[in-house]
Amino acid sequence: GSLFQFSSGTMLRCSLVTVFAVAALVCAPTWGSFDPNRVRFIDQHRSSNASVPTNYLFRGNLPLDSNHDFAYSSLRETLQAKAAAHNITLPPKFYLTIYSLLDVLEEKDAKVEKDFFNKNPDLGQYVNKPLVGDLKQPEHTLEALRKEMAENLDKWQIDRLPDKMKDLTALLQTPVVNGSELVSRVTYIHCEAGMDRTGELSGSYYMHGLNMSFHAALAIDDSVETRNISIYSQNSFQWYCYYLYYKGGQPWQDCRLP
Repeated sequence: GSLFQFSSGTMLRCSLVTVFAVAALVCAPTWGSFDPNRVRFIDQHRSSNASVPTNYLFRGNLPLDSNHDFAYSSLRETLQAKAAAHNITLPPKFYLTIYSLLDVLEEKDAKVEKDFFNKNPDLGQYVNKPLVGDLKQPEHTLEALRKEMAENLDKWQIDRLPDKMKDLTALLQTPVVNGSELVSRVTYIHCEAGMDRTGELSGSYYMHGLNMSFHAALAIDDSVETRNISIYSQNSFQWYCYYLYYKGGQPWQDCRLP
């Protein structure tokens, strides 16, 4: 019989516990000002068609100012500066896709972003894909079970990281028609602090989209703040590494914690 037949139900219950219990620890509202120091450039996609503009991917923290307003101008200036640090010049006009990882406990913050784009649809859009992390640690799972769970990650994981990697890839590669013209899309991933859930998703993309090692991706995540990424977000991120190792075409990955 399959080891996973038992673990699937167990993991679903664990993930649901994560939604309701862990959320209170790592997903509770922590309103503060937008911090440019937490913004990182991640990737860009240049089309083979010269008439199609380049799209870009960034990560950071909640882009609200001290008045709890959407910090569009500050975010825009910061994105331009972070791109310039990589010898990239963002176009003067671009379509901003906010890829928010906020959950239902953070609706007050999410509403500010939603309202901004409802009033300014020509400037971009708000996309909400909540993350909650995983309680189950791959390191503490028997190898045979870990392999089976990793190969079936898209079936049991609440955060569905394999699907979200497809989402990000599609956003990065899809041109935006804004009015009568094609414009660049700038996708900005964020949670509240830009550290844990943002690190989970961005770290997964570093491996998926940039072929970065798990250890290198984790080092970037841990460099954003004076503390390391939360254990729940790290667990999810590490499970995705094992998914890539067993099933996703990256058998060279070392998914063990450094």
